[in-house]
Amino acid sequence: MHISVLVFAWGFLPLFLCPVKAYTHDNVKALINNIFTTNSYNKVVRPSVDQSNPIILYVNLNLVGITDIDEVQEKMTSTAFLELEWIDDYMKWDPADYNGTDIIYVPQKDIWKPDIALENGFTKLRELGDDFLLTKILNDGLVIWRPFDVLETKCSIDIADFPFDKQTCDIKFGVWTSPLDAVDVEVGDEGILLNEYQSNGEWDLLATSAAASESAVDGAIVTFSLTVKRKPQYILYNVVFPIVMLSLLSVFVFALPADSGEKIGYIMTVYLAFAVFLTIVSASLPVSSTMSLLSTYLILLVCLGTAIVIITIFELRLHFRDRSHVIPKSAVYIVRFCKTLRCIKRNQINLDACVFETSLTNGKEKKKEKAEEGEITKRSIKKAFIEPQESSELTWQDVTSAVDFLCFWFFLLVNIVSTVGIFVSGYFKNSA
Repeated sequence: MHISVLVFAWGFLPLFLCPVKAYTHDNVKALINNIFTTNSYNKVVRPSVDQSNPIILYVNLNLVGITDIDEVQEKMTSTAFLELEWIDDYMKWDPADYNGTDIIYVPQKDIWKPDIALENGFTKLRELGDDFLLTKILNDGLVIWRPFDVLETKCSIDIADFPFDKQTCDIKFGVWTSPLDAVDVEVGDEGILLNEYQSNGEWDLLATSAAASESAVDGAIVTFSLTVKRKPQYILYNVVFPIVMLSLLSVFVFALPADSGEKIGYIMTVYLAFAVFLTIVSASLPVSSTMSLLSTYLILLVCLGTAIVIITIFELRLHFRDRSHVIPKSAVYIVRFCKTLRCIKRNQINLDACVFETSLTNGKEKKKEKAEEGEITKRSIKKAFIEPQESSELTWQDVTSAVDFLCFWFFLLVNIVSTVGIFVSGYFKNSA
């Protein structure tokens, strides 16, 4: 019995020695009545006892996410909420007078707020937050206001490295009407907070910064800067890769026999596909004097496609010429050169596989020359390439076949070099 009494006393004795105080509804009601009724709080009056001292407004930005960056309209849409803090001299009280009440929550519409707004907004100027939002007020007069908003801001887009581009977009907040001697804006301790940031599927956030500035014209402004880098995978898979495949297809028009009758239809189809892709890419970029990486590549392919179409048309005209037209010596050299190149295997000329024909004086009898296996003499090479055969032994079909051979390898090489050069240089520049 005595032990139970001792345990009971030991457990409840601290409660009597250190009584717990908890403010009630009546305490909060009395405090609010004292501030807004007894002291006649007026939200129109700047809450500074000494009106010659400015209100110092500390601003932090809590970035929730980057919703979209519209390159055409040059607009960034982001989701964020501000954390604004200032001292309201008319909101101070002694917690002991109200049973320890040290915090109250008041709707933002009922207290004085700075006329701060989004300076570089894409839409019309409007008040931050909503009327249902509550402000947190401490007994020392510290007011904490956290308006949440979807921010649409102007962003200057540099498309020179598209689709490996980086962009820096600013979110500017400034006091719209109050002069510097009334309200001053400073960056808070945190600047830009990323505790609740959610990554974007198209853009990577690289860096953030915050800075405050003052000027007689613009007043007090705080600028939050976001540096983002595009994730190029979508553009590469859905735009660049089909374009590269089309560029390879355009080269293979020279592998198509002229007698098939499909060369012109084939190359024109590929050419029109280039034009369609160029239109799609141009529609997704802002109107600018700067040429993007992808647009440069497409224009290069269109120029190559135009050259291929012209060459193909002239090839067909030459292919169907009759023998009454004399083949010029330059064409004979081209044919002999192509025959020689076709005989090159692993840096050696295999004359066993090639039969070079040399006209005799009567133009009818022919002599066949064959080099000894494994040996190449200067005389054989000279006879194979430098000394052309008579044009009467060639046909226009041989000429067009040689042109096809040369153009195929030339345009294939140009295609590969330009593709690798443009996109690899853009990728490494973006990664630096």
